[in-house]
Amino acid sequence: MGLRIKTLNGIETVERPPNGGWAWLVVFATFNNMGIGFGIPKSLGVYFNEMRDDLGVGNTAISWLLTFIMSMLTFSGLFAQVLRKWLDDRQIVMLGGLMSCTGMVICSFAPNIFVAYLCGFIMGTGYGLASITCMTQVSQYFSTNTALANGIGLSGSTLYGVILPYPAQYLLGEFGWRGSFLILGAISLNACVFGALIHPIAVMKDPDKNGKDLNTVREESCIENSSVTPVKDGRINRFFKKYWLGLCFIFADVVCALSMYLPNVYIVPYALELGFSESSSALLLSVISVGDFVGRFFSGLAISKSAFLRKSILQLTCLCFGVMTAVQFIPTTSSNFALLAFYCVTYGCAFGVTATTLFTIAAIYSGPSIRGMTFTVFFAAAGLALLISGALSGVVVDLLGNFTSVFWLTMILAGTTSLLFTACTMTAFLHNNGQIVFSKSNSHEKK
Repeated sequence: MGLRIKTLNGIETVERPPNGGWAWLVVFATFNNMGIGFGIPKSLGVYFNEMRDDLGVGNTAISWLLTFIMSMLTFSGLFAQVLRKWLDDRQIVMLGGLMSCTGMVICSFAPNIFVAYLCGFIMGTGYGLASITCMTQVSQYFSTNTALANGIGLSGSTLYGVILPYPAQYLLGEFGWRGSFLILGAISLNACVFGALIHPIAVMKDPDKNGKDLNTVREESCIENSSVTPVKDGRINRFFKKYWLGLCFIFADVVCALSMYLPNVYIVPYALELGFSESSSALLLSVISVGDFVGRFFSGLAISKSAFLRKSILQLTCLCFGVMTAVQFIPTTSSNFALLAFYCVTYGCAFGVTATTLFTIAAIYSGPSIRGMTFTVFFAAAGLALLISGALSGVVVDLLGNFTSVFWLTMILAGTTSLLFTACTMTAFLHNNGQIVFSKSNSHEKK
């Protein structure tokens, strides 16, 4: 099993991932594209009230628009997988940058919410192609320090999330939300520049081994008096035996995605509802991003350096889900700004650690040969959940008439995720002696 890297000098074949050199430039490009791809959509909560009033719609329509952008962002991994038949990853990233810019510019002229939804589809898909494809390449460039590389790459979304609410608030006051979208579209186009740094890397399978496997299949298919039904049942049983834990994590990922972005969407309108100024409300959104950045960067560094944390990565993720659930009591019971700031930094930190550990778990679970598909499935599942959460949270706000209800909803969904992940962790601990051994695919890759 070798790796094929497309460089300016042609195709190069290596036995192992580079783990350095140009790989760190790929991390740099990923850091910035994750910042553009996730940071800009997360900062759009600043425009919540103005978009609602200008387009003449309710809270449900706007909340669904914002979460629709995030859902298409994560769901776009499926489109990237299809596009790989014709384009390499560098070209996919640059296409994503162009799409995100186009969607933002058209949305600035949207006459109604339906055109805004169409633009949300375009920009969300573009942001996803530009950012998720980069993350897939990072996982291919590293076999050691994977958690650190993932942590640095993922932290781009949080650092941009810290910075962007303030210029977004300034742009809103100077140019309105429509003029702001024009400028954000221009910023989004920079994803093409960072995408040019990507030297696509792909897994090159051993043809002899594949031929051997095909011969084995032919021989087994010629067994006389074989029954079709037992073979199908056997394949299904083998599939679930091999991938059952992965399916459990995907299900937990879906439930997690139902709640993970709700605080980013609603913290600004919630703070405004409590009577805080626009600048103070934007500050809370930045505080979430600060905690997120700290959690992603330092958890990636710690996991890379500590064998104990690598062995306990499931338990660490479970603990973070519990923290994300518990802190929801603060916004539901208190209107004190200091406590809300504490809530934002705690929630952001726990969410950042969770994001890093989930990426690391997915990378370890899949192995190099199916890593791109694994990330695609994880992101697609999260995208589907975000579509549901956007509509659900908007309906809850309209029915109950306040934004506090969103945080009760977040508590319920995060608590459910915590229980599901605890079940997965305990099962993995019992079957694998506490080690993160999901399937045999990794061991096959090393042979």
